[in-house]
This record gives sequence, structure tokens and C-alpha cells, in this order.
Amino acid sequence: MRQIDGFVLGCLIDASTGMVLGHVQDREDLSLRVAAAGAADVANVISLMAGELAANGGLEDAIITLSGHYHLIRQFSPAPRLQFLLLVVLDRAEANLAMAHRELRDFDMSFVGRPDSGLPDRLQRA
Repeated sequence: MRQIDGFVLGCLIDASTGMVLGHVQDREDLSLRVAAAGAADVANVISLMAGELAANGGLEDAIITLSGHYHLIRQFSPAPRLQFLLLVVLDRAEANLAMAHRELRDFDMSFVGRPDSGLPDRLQRA
């Protein structure tokens, strides 16, 4: 993720609680906890909205554009009972949104559950 142009922050989030499970941050101009909680709230609202609209399928990803940043949120489920979000925040002046979205979409999530993933043991076994 750090190789994406304009990278500021990347974190793995428990989708149900908004808890940060792991992160990398190149600059300190963003609050990690606020960004993670906001991403979880956005994902929950979109999922509720899709359910109310009887839309087929669930949330895949969301892109939020702010005056100084792009927030890319990708939802994935490595196991039936687990829902995670991958949040990547980019500096808008340095990022190419289309390329960043493609890189995030193609990002290999197979690191989740590996012994060296840095996730708590209880999540690796799930």
C-alpha cells in the first residue's frame, strides 16, 4: 500500500467495531482512530442503504473525496464470520485516484491469517 502515490495512511479495521487491527502511517496530519471509525460508519451506512434498496450484493468499496485527501475503503471477508475494511488515505495533490483504486482492488489480501501478518492470534485462527 505504501507504494501508492500520495500514500498517507493505511489501516486494517474490524468492520463491526471500527477497531484498528494494524496500520502504517507516513504522516501524522490525520487522526488514525477518527479515520478508522469514520470508515466503519460509512461502510455500515452503505450496507444498510443497499439492504433497504434491495440492491444485489454487498459493499465492495467506497471512495470519499475531501478537499485535501482521498479515502478509499475496501471491504473483505477472509472467513464467514469476519468482516474487515482496508482504509487507504491519500494526499489528493499527489495521488492518481483511478490508479490508486485499481491498486487497492488488486491488493492481495492473502496476508490476513498468515503467522507473520501482525494480526492478533485470535484473528489468525478465525
